[in-house]
Amino acid sequence: MKIILYLLLFFISHTVFSQQKAIEITNIKTGKVKFFQENQRVKIRTLDGKKYVGNLKFSDSLTLTIKNQSIKIDSIKSIKKQPKVLATVKTVVFVAGLSVVASSLIVASGGGNAAFLLFTVGSGVTISAGLLERINANNSDNKWTFKIIEK
Repeated sequence: MKIILYLLLFFISHTVFSQQKAIEITNIKTGKVKFFQENQRVKIRTLDGKKYVGNLKFSDSLTLTIKNQSIKIDSIKSIKKQPKVLATVKTVVFVAGLSVVASSLIVASGGGNAAFLLFTVGSGVTISAGLLERINANNSDNKWTFKIIEK
C-alpha cells in the first residue's frame, strides 16, 4: 500500500513541477504574446523557403523539430497553427470544387446550358478552400519575434 501511495505522490509531483517548452512569439508593435505548445500541429516556413507541417517538438533551447527535421529558431520566417481538422475540411472543399468544375466541362462538351452555372459554382467552392487557409493568422518575422521558453 505504501508503494502505491509513493508512486501516486511521485506522479502528481512530476506533473505539478514539470515544465514544458513552448515558442513564445511577441508582436513588435503591440507587445501581444502568443504561445505554441509542444505537440501542437503547426506550419512553419523558414528563411530559405522550405515549409514544414507537423507536431512541434523541441530539441534544445535554440532548435525545434518537426517530422525529424531540425529547425533553428532564428531561421523561422513564419509560424501558424495548422489543425488536422481544418486541413481535412480544406482538402474536401477543394476536391469538391474541382469536381464541380470538371463536371461543368463535361456538360459543356455535351452542349448543355448549365455548364456556365456549374463552372461558376465550382470556382466559388474552390476559391473558398483557399479562404479557409486564412482562418488561422500567419505570424511572420517582420511583425513578431520568436523565442523558445520553458513554461
